[in-house]
Amino acid sequence: MRRGKWLLMLLLSGSTTVFAQEPVVSAMDSMAIKTLFFAGLKEKLNENYPKAAENFDKLLKIDPDNSAAYFEIATLNFRQNKLMESEMAIKKATFLNPNNIWYWKLLAELYKRKGDMDNLVGVFDKLIALSPDEDSYYFDKSNALLLAGKEEAALKGYDVLEKKFGPSDALTEARQRVSMGRGDGLDKKEVEKILAENVSDVKSLLYTSGVLVQKKQNAEALAVLKKAKELEPDNFEVDLAMADVYSALKNNTEAHISLKKAFGNVMMPVDQKVKIVVMLLGGKKDQLRVDAAAELAMIATKVHTDDPKVFALYGDVLYQQGDLQGALTQFKSVLKMTDQLYAVWEQMLNIQTSLGLYKEAIKTADDALSVYPNQAILYYYMALALQNDNQNALALTTIKTALQLDAENPLYIECYGDVLFLKGDKDLGLAQWKKAKSAGNDSEKLNKKINEKKYIQ
Repeated sequence: MRRGKWLLMLLLSGSTTVFAQEPVVSAMDSMAIKTLFFAGLKEKLNENYPKAAENFDKLLKIDPDNSAAYFEIATLNFRQNKLMESEMAIKKATFLNPNNIWYWKLLAELYKRKGDMDNLVGVFDKLIALSPDEDSYYFDKSNALLLAGKEEAALKGYDVLEKKFGPSDALTEARQRVSMGRGDGLDKKEVEKILAENVSDVKSLLYTSGVLVQKKQNAEALAVLKKAKELEPDNFEVDLAMADVYSALKNNTEAHISLKKAFGNVMMPVDQKVKIVVMLLGGKKDQLRVDAAAELAMIATKVHTDDPKVFALYGDVLYQQGDLQGALTQFKSVLKMTDQLYAVWEQMLNIQTSLGLYKEAIKTADDALSVYPNQAILYYYMALALQNDNQNALALTTIKTALQLDAENPLYIECYGDVLFLKGDKDLGLAQWKKAKSAGNDSEKLNKKINEKKYIQ
């Protein structure tokens, strides 16, 4: 009786949890679903992806368990290189309809692009279960295991493939690649054989080149990659691998050309581009590296015109180049896209106060605090701007708020002393300067303030 009453309550409350696999859709809703679906497909063919997504989103509001709509949304995001959004949608589709082989194929392509070999292996297990007579799934699974560094598991997979489908040249080559990785690399004749063979598997050529690089056979690796480049001229993974090899060969010009080619490819994930630029900016300051990072970041902004992370990255590079106005323009464009990148707010305030744009900084700080009200440094920048705009009373209140959030920060304590001194409370201001010094601030300017007992701009 209790169970029956519980089910009745669910039905009365409008819950569809119990019947999630078989939602009830009225005839009118069914017609609307078809209309929206085909409208979405039409916009997709016209490459109007935002409009297509809008139609599929409307469809899901009527039928939230429509796996085909999730698949289409995943496809749209995949084409726009929005991999996280694509993964969320296609996983929903596979959950709702686990027997649709096309859903798993898309998920496989997504993991290939992300380089997530561990999850890719699991997807191939699903594909093999759904289509056990498709030999390519077994082969691709073993290759994924190999790329994941699981050589023994890959070899066992090749054994399963041979037992089920018989021997093949591709299998022999795959096993040779494993042996090559374990041994001393390839001699000249073996490399020439690879180059002469009618190989069409770019992934295997990439793997071979990687092994050759590990064995310090950079010239041979480059030859293999050039063959891969002939097969797939627009494969960004090949361009990245070539950049690495050229760098190893001390050919920085060609390495940069290959990187620019990869960065100009929309298929290369944004996070990977960000990682490379950050790496170039890191370590010992080198103007050539900074300039190279700037060029690559600029290319990325032209390819990913709606990605705030890319524009923020370019802003950081411009800042490091000393182009404060250019960096400020970039950060402003980021905030037009999103207000959720905290570092952008802080960088903008840093630049505006450095350039003496105090009224702009006050407005920026006010906007930033509406999003991040508990960040002490935002109050500090606002107090600094207010002080320089001769609004000392408000500056005093603001810097006190910063100190409530971070009482031991010597920078905030110094600013507090500045405002007190400017308001006429010179003794208390001097006391705060000394407190800032004892808290760890040993700047030349602060020492001059203490020694000369006066405020120094």
